[in-house]
Amino acid sequence: MSDETPDIDARYPTVPLDRLEDSGWALRDERLEVRARIMGVTVHAHERRYEDDALREQVRTAGGPDHLWRLFYAARLTFTPSLPPAFGPAMALPKVRSAARAEFGDQLREEGLIDVEQGEAVDIETESGTQAKLTRYDATLPVETDNGKREVPMEGWIGIWHDDAILVAGGLHPAVSLADVLDLPTLDDAPDDNRQELRSLIRSVEY
Repeated sequence: MSDETPDIDARYPTVPLDRLEDSGWALRDERLEVRARIMGVTVHAHERRYEDDALREQVRTAGGPDHLWRLFYAARLTFTPSLPPAFGPAMALPKVRSAARAEFGDQLREEGLIDVEQGEAVDIETESGTQAKLTRYDATLPVETDNGKREVPMEGWIGIWHDDAILVAGGLHPAVSLADVLDLPTLDDAPDDNRQELRSLIRSVEY
């Protein structure tokens, strides 16, 4: 288990709250959404979404546009009614994974991204030792700046796995340096660090 501040609401997965807060992330919203329907069973996602407020403020202070740049979310899936004994969560995982990927693409578009394309899928090991399938999405974020319209390449990742419950975690970050694409020489950001931090956050999610 991670050494985070415990979350007493069992509907949601466990995330490293202390690490998020220390790095400038803040809870953006909580959601309860229908993610799929399988054999007459409704799949609900109990989801919390976090935004990197620190990076948003740094970009704004440097003269850039006020926008969401980095997003992290984690969700626990539940089934109503309960799955029949002969069809457990592990067996539902392929259908849930397909539905979650499609929903993730739609969520990126809701954030204002365009040209959303699903990319490679890789296997990773979570901190609990479970294997998770992680899928990349490439997209573009058009923003208005003082120097005109810019298009920021963005990278999204979503992971789905079964660890006592079906868990979904993912997020979004710039795929390039915002200092370069937005002409903000005083901004210090590193896309490789963003990618590694998001992957680390995804691996840390537990039930």
